[in-house]
Amino acid sequence: MVTPKKTLGANIRRLRLLRRLSQEELSEQAGIHYTFLGHIERGTKAPSLTTLCSIAQALTVTPSQLMRGICQS
Repeated sequence: MVTPKKTLGANIRRLRLLRRLSQEELSEQAGIHYTFLGHIERGTKAPSLTTLCSIAQALTVTPSQLMRGICQS
C-alpha cells in the first residue's frame, strides 16, 4: 500500500531529479539536513508544514504540487 508519506517523498524526489539537484544541494537550499531529506523521500518521516514550504520554495513549486496524488477519492 502506498502511504501519503511515500507519495509525498516520491513527488519531492521526482522534482529534485528533474532539476538535477543532489539531496545535499536541495537540503542546503531548503535549510534542512540531507539525511532528513532522505527520510522524507523514502517516506519514513513526514516534514512539518514549514519544512514542506521550504522544500517547495527550493524546488520553485507550490506545496500543493508536492502533495499531488495524496488525497485521491
